[in-house]
Amino acid sequence: MSPAYLVLRFYQLFDSDKPLHSSKQYIIMSIPIWPVVTENLAEQLSAAQGGIVHPTQLLPYLPLSLRLIEQTLDTLTESQRVAKQPINGLSAYVFKESLNKPQQNFAPRQCVYSDEPLSDHEHSAISQDVRQKIETELSLMAAHDCWPAEAVWEHELIYLANNLTVAATASRIAGHSRLSCKKVEQRLATLKARGFIQCERKQNNWQLPPLRYPRPLYQRHDQFIRQFPGALQEETEVRLLKALGLSLLILLLCFALAVTARVPFPFVLFGGLALAAIVFIKTFRAPLKPLPSV
Repeated sequence: MSPAYLVLRFYQLFDSDKPLHSSKQYIIMSIPIWPVVTENLAEQLSAAQGGIVHPTQLLPYLPLSLRLIEQTLDTLTESQRVAKQPINGLSAYVFKESLNKPQQNFAPRQCVYSDEPLSDHEHSAISQDVRQKIETELSLMAAHDCWPAEAVWEHELIYLANNLTVAATASRIAGHSRLSCKKVEQRLATLKARGFIQCERKQNNWQLPPLRYPRPLYQRHDQFIRQFPGALQEETEVRLLKALGLSLLILLLCFALAVTARVPFPFVLFGGLALAAIVFIKTFRAPLKPLPSV
């Protein structure tokens, strides 16, 4: 188990009715719970899958980036009970205590962290209170960590590859994605190189380990992730370039009009600047492209 998990569990042994010393309170408050939740989730998920869990299988439950998930699971490999190894071309973590156990559907009725009964019947494994604590911690991390910029497209591509009813080729994924076709191909290649997804060469079909990522869960994660500026940086840059390109095109057309049609240059200049400014503002402030239904 990770040091954070051991320290947190140690202080939970104290009587909850007894006031804790301020130093103990500081230690508890300073230890984030999202790594412990990730570890617990991976361990319980592996127990239902014969001891094997893939990082992508945790995305439907947590609004984390794959890097944060992988870093957390890598700490478990420091013990002898967890090993990291590729399985069928995909990065996997093997929990030796759960190897060869009969596989079953993973549908926990209690939170993997607090053991509280889950109030809803959604595809969830953590309680609402624990989720809010995790989101608060991730919000603080976003100020100095680039995880939102990674998580926003990772969740999108994993969701699309998992939910497309036809073969999940790069072109079909790009047809539903908010990213350009070139970006989708680059990002899929990145995920493949890191062992999170694999490509069936004959049909160019992108495949994932078994997982279920319903649209309501994706929308909840996407809404949380996209509140951070880092998650929208790439889209903002694309819209800025598009707005500047259209504005420059308008100015060039106005200049050509002034030369060929002999329209008074001051009139064309001020009219072109005003039109270019309007087009720039409307293009740059256009609503974000929604993710189509699949």
